[in-house]
Amino acid sequence: MRKLMVYLLVCLMGIMSVACTKGGSTLNNNGEIQTEAPQETESEAPEEKYELNTVESLEDDGKDMSAADALRSTMKGKHSALELMFGDRLYNRYGGGWPNSDDSIKDMPDTGLARINMHTYNRQLDTAITPIKEAKWKSFVCVDLDQDGTKEAFVEGGPGVVALHYAGGEVYMTVINVSCFPDKVYENGICYRAEGSAWSHQYDRYYPAKGAMYRANLTDIEEGRAENGSMDYYKIGGKEVTKEEYYAYVDELIGGLTPLEWHDFTEENIDRYVVD
Repeated sequence: MRKLMVYLLVCLMGIMSVACTKGGSTLNNNGEIQTEAPQETESEAPEEKYELNTVESLEDDGKDMSAADALRSTMKGKHSALELMFGDRLYNRYGGGWPNSDDSIKDMPDTGLARINMHTYNRQLDTAITPIKEAKWKSFVCVDLDQDGTKEAFVEGGPGVVALHYAGGEVYMTVINVSCFPDKVYENGICYRAEGSAWSHQYDRYYPAKGAMYRANLTDIEEGRAENGSMDYYKIGGKEVTKEEYYAYVDELIGGLTPLEWHDFTEENIDRYVVD
C-alpha cells in the first residue's frame, strides 16, 4: 500500500511539472492545477496616416500688411499661405520636361489652392508628397528674386523646400522639387543649384506672380565627367555655346557677388532678416 501511495505521489508531481511548462501553470486555492493561456505578443501599432492640415483663416488674415509683414507673420504661423504645388502652379519658362511650362509670366486664380498654416503644415515634400505629422522648418534666406523691389523667402526643413512670396494680398508657398532647389542664392536674385554631381550645375531665376511661380533656367553645364572632355557641354537659355561664352555670361550674372547667408528658422531671425 505504501509503494502504491509513493507511486501515485510521483505521478502527480510529474503531471504538475509538465503543466507548469505549458503556458505558465499555477495552483488555485484548492491545490488544483490551473493552466494560464499563453500571452500574446504585442503587435506593432499601425503607422499613423495624416491628411493635409488646412485652415480657413488665422489671426492675421485679412489685415493690411506689407509684403515683409505678411511673410514674417506667415513664417510665425499667424498668417495663412496658399499652397502652390510643384506639379501644378510652378512653371518652367523654357520647357525642359517640367510638369508645367509657360514662356509668359501671368497671374493665376486661387481656385483649388489649399490654405495652410506653415507651422502645422504636414506634407512631406518628396517625390511622393506624402502626409507627415507636422513641419520642422530649419533655415531660410530672404531675397528679391525678380528684382522688382519686393523680397521673397526660400525656406528648407523637415518637409522639404519651399519659396514664399506675397502677391495680390496673399502669401503663396511654392513647393519646389529638392533637385531644383538652390544651393546658393545671390543678392541679385540669381540662384545656383548643383545637379547632384560634381560635374553638373545650373543658374536659375524665379518670377513670383499671383497664384503662380515661374522658374527660368539661365544656364546648364556638364564639365569634367570625362577626362578627355568628350561629355562637356555649355548652355545659355537652353542653347549650346562655347566654354568661353558660358563663363563670360556667368561672370556677368554673378558680378562678383558672394552667396547670401542662410539663417536658422527662429522668430528672432525672422524679425531681423525678413524685411522690405
